[in-house]
Amino acid sequence: MTELNCVCMFSNFYPPVVSGSSIQVASLCRELVKRGVCVVVITAKVVDGSAEYEFIDGVHIYRLPAFRLPKIALGFNFPWISFTFTPGNVRRIKRIIEKHDPQMLHLHNYMFDLAFSAVLMRMQTKIPLVITIHTYLKHPSYVLNIIFFLIERIMLTFPVIRQADCIICPDWNVQQYTGLAFGNVPTALVPYGIVVQHPEKEMVTKIKKRYGLVGKRIILSLGHLHDMRNRKDLIEAMPQVLKEFPNAVLFIAGAVYTDFPIALVSKLGLQNSVIFAGSVPHIDIPALLKIADLESHWLNQNEPAKTSLGIASLEAMYLGKVVLAAANPDTYGNGLLQNGENIVFVKPGNTIQLAQTIVALLRDDVRRSTIGQRASQTIHEHFSWDSVCEQTLRVYQQAIQKKASK
Repeated sequence: MTELNCVCMFSNFYPPVVSGSSIQVASLCRELVKRGVCVVVITAKVVDGSAEYEFIDGVHIYRLPAFRLPKIALGFNFPWISFTFTPGNVRRIKRIIEKHDPQMLHLHNYMFDLAFSAVLMRMQTKIPLVITIHTYLKHPSYVLNIIFFLIERIMLTFPVIRQADCIICPDWNVQQYTGLAFGNVPTALVPYGIVVQHPEKEMVTKIKKRYGLVGKRIILSLGHLHDMRNRKDLIEAMPQVLKEFPNAVLFIAGAVYTDFPIALVSKLGLQNSVIFAGSVPHIDIPALLKIADLESHWLNQNEPAKTSLGIASLEAMYLGKVVLAAANPDTYGNGLLQNGENIVFVKPGNTIQLAQTIVALLRDDVRRSTIGQRASQTIHEHFSWDSVCEQTLRVYQQAIQKKASK
């Protein structure tokens, strides 16, 4: 077996950028360092004041000069989309590769421009490349979805995906999409790693006071607001929930990239019962989960049978919270997620049924506690970072051996 001394990660998003994939990449890097692997991260410099080079938690972080693109609907108005694929940055990356001499290149997210840099380095250096597809190109808009389809087939299938030695898929839905969209490409199913620190009592008290949550029944919804995750159903369910629980609050933690939910809240007169907290530091998430009665959000770009749980939902389950989701029960394997046992599945578009489900759960403390305990056990058993890191290392070794045998 080839000794793995160094891995080079390519990811347009990395802390201090707050996103599910950036946190996953940072966590994987730390786990690899614990196992004695040198880890190098190449990312985009999109946050003002962030250093071009840092050494944090044993990870070498290089941030490339980047041109921040304006917020556009095609990119869900996400503010961190940037352009880095320039001759100067290619030369910078080449010097970083030569300096650290990695045995593996690992690209995260295939639709951003660092994908082209990663593929170029793979071609020039012959170092094996694996790609993790954290999410795929899909949009609820019919017109934009056609544009995504063309971009994916013309610019990303052969130039990026088919250049990889293996595609890492975090769940069954992504793996199925990969096969349908890109054909017969080698894939490996490696779930996300989930770990959340239990919050200190002082932090919980601080969070309650900061947002006026003392004495409230809290429906927490974690994740950025955009067209694919607009919280429409949750907001429309709130009037019915408030009839039974006037002290209920829908607390949405995430940057707002669409005006729709704010306008909907105003239309329904829910300004005092829906809190748009904006992007919150990841260190605040455990305290928010601690005080929440429920966590609920879902993507609406696909029908539930093709939808996965978000990282935020898995983190909520880790801390023993009941999660409401519109997702595929077999996302992580047959029988792992069981409705009413360790999760509660809901049907999108049915706000009356959603409100009834929320009310029933808020009324039954014992049921919420039981589901939450089972949820926590599920995450601890199947999504530990120790297991996820070992599975990732096996993918690396297989890619290295595959490359060596050619």
